[in-house]
Amino acid sequence: LKGVQDETFSGSISDYITVMEGFAPVCRRRKEVIVSAVQAAAVGEKPKSKFLEALDPDRPYDLNARSETRTQLLNEVILKGSLPGGGGLSNPGSVRSFSSVAPGTWRVVYAPHMTIMAGLFQGEFSVQYDLEENGTLTSHAKYKFPLFNLHGYLSTSGTYGSVNDDVCRVDFDEAWIRSFDDDSFEQGPYSDIGSVPNSIMKSLVRIIGRALFIEPFAVFPVSYLDDELIVFDFELLGTRICARKES
Repeated sequence: LKGVQDETFSGSISDYITVMEGFAPVCRRRKEVIVSAVQAAAVGEKPKSKFLEALDPDRPYDLNARSETRTQLLNEVILKGSLPGGGGLSNPGSVRSFSSVAPGTWRVVYAPHMTIMAGLFQGEFSVQYDLEENGTLTSHAKYKFPLFNLHGYLSTSGTYGSVNDDVCRVDFDEAWIRSFDDDSFEQGPYSDIGSVPNSIMKSLVRIIGRALFIEPFAVFPVSYLDDELIVFDFELLGTRICARKES
């Protein structure tokens, strides 16, 4: 190849072509090495680790207050997670991708709209999703608003599935609440609609819940997913939610 590089090659055209064909694998390999190096540099230190380290150490599996640092790090998780070595699963909205990691208990750790709304009324939210292997799920949103003497759980149940490779959907079909007189929360939420005692309130909550289970509340683009973290968009409100798998 040296004669080709310094322009002293004197063989025939066919010889020249043969030599150049030998060059091709070398060029491709150099390109692969360069691309890999650029991608590795882009990923750098795992952004997910940085984000998790930025969470309040007393609230590693609970809602954290909004901060510019956390928002920026979460954006990096999304941006770099899709790169080779970034840690995110490809096609995160597809059943094929999420079926192996979805089952378990997930807790929302970052959702600025939730903490801002709660803060306006001097309250607090804590949200948990329990996903089963059979495609069913139950969510429990714990609420605590001492200013209005409101303490309890708003729960929903339904199924989860896929719209396409990047979008998942959740179809809720039941809603119920369990309220308390104080903030002890010793008994926890009702596990399902069948556990809720019959009452006018039960019927009313079911009716209101079913009326709110509309398409815009069911579709969620998934920005990032692995076996510990998921980031999805709630497009109806223009917000983003990050949940961490607890078990």
